[in-house]
Amino acid sequence: MILIRILIPDNALFGEIMPIKKDLNSTYGEKLLRMFLKLMFDGRRHFQVDLATDLDCSRQTIHRLAGHIEKEIGVANFEIGRDGRRRYYQISAYPQRSSLGLELEEIRYLSLCKQLASGIIPKQICNRIDKTIFNLSCLLANDDYEKRSEVQGVPVSFNPKGYIDYSPYYKTLDKLLQSSIEKRVCLVAYRAKRLDEARIHFFAPGRIISMSNALYVQGYQTTKGEAEKYRPMTLAIHRVDDVTVTDQSFNFEAADQELSSFGLKRHELKKFRIRFNDGASDYVRERVWSSDQKIEDQDDGSIILEIGTVSELELMSWVRSFGNEAKILKS
Repeated sequence: MILIRILIPDNALFGEIMPIKKDLNSTYGEKLLRMFLKLMFDGRRHFQVDLATDLDCSRQTIHRLAGHIEKEIGVANFEIGRDGRRRYYQISAYPQRSSLGLELEEIRYLSLCKQLASGIIPKQICNRIDKTIFNLSCLLANDDYEKRSEVQGVPVSFNPKGYIDYSPYYKTLDKLLQSSIEKRVCLVAYRAKRLDEARIHFFAPGRIISMSNALYVQGYQTTKGEAEKYRPMTLAIHRVDDVTVTDQSFNFEAADQELSSFGLKRHELKKFRIRFNDGASDYVRERVWSSDQKIEDQDDGSIILEIGTVSELELMSWVRSFGNEAKILKS
């Protein structure tokens, strides 16, 4: 005689047979989280058959997952319905105001700022910002909740010319920011020109600044072994070979350099008067070049710009870029 022992699950006694689990590498909790995020992200209807395909499980499992979600967020905020013969699930708008103190309009502006800066900041930072915007939009719970997908795709782009890809310099930026926040001296290997040998500087970083589609770090070179101000220094991020954050602290303000004048500081403030012909006058008039600038209108449509600069070399290069449309006047 052969005895066969059959184990019958408890729920089978009540007429329900558990479906075979399809995705052996995904737990029930992981499927629950994935389904919740999918429903929460765009607020639209998701059909049971599509969810079963996406999560690689049975339709019965999808229905049980939906039951857990409905229990947690409330019947008023979760809709289970049918469109013809197809069952669907949908997270509807929350009636209460966001507990985050943010609204979708503000998240949209954050996305806008990210898009405008995308040509300067490294891709690694862009990706982290994207994830943060996504998480914030998911957590929002106000009357416009069903429109949350709009914040992910603002119709704005950054279209620079001659920009630098800063993705390879992500770690450099991260170390300089860390050093600035913690007020710690760092050793910077820097090439003033591409073919030059890198020189090592004891450097106290103050701030990261953006100018002409490039990133720079302003701060002070320090005396070796003493961490005291030696002279102001501005370094182009893309010319930094290596950064080592030391244990030595500095106790002065490294971000005290004036940023309101034209150019990166190379000398004390100098004043210049520049005439721009009618062909360039509108372009110059529409922009702020320094905090102390003055514009004088001329009868022939030209203007005279009086401006302060801390980098005469940069100013001369800028004026030359206008060709015959600009001319420096004698003081």
